[in-house]
Amino acid sequence: MKVVEFQREGWRDTVKALRKIADDLERGNIDPCAIGAVALRSQAGNVTAFGIGPAADDLQVLALFRLAEQQLIDVLLDGSEG
Repeated sequence: MKVVEFQREGWRDTVKALRKIADDLERGNIDPCAIGAVALRSQAGNVTAFGIGPAADDLQVLALFRLAEQQLIDVLLDGSEG
């Protein structure tokens, strides 16, 4: 699994960040997407989740969210040990 690290300050603008991801996919900087999962929370607290890609059925997207959650936890725990 490839982890792409984002600099926090460079990714605060949601629209620009999503465009950068799309540009990186089109340029081949990121492997082609079979399944993608995107979750967005508005300032009002509303959550919108998207499953994207040719293999993105509900269960595959849910599994990807869980894998991503665990990966983020691992990164946070590794960062706190140093």
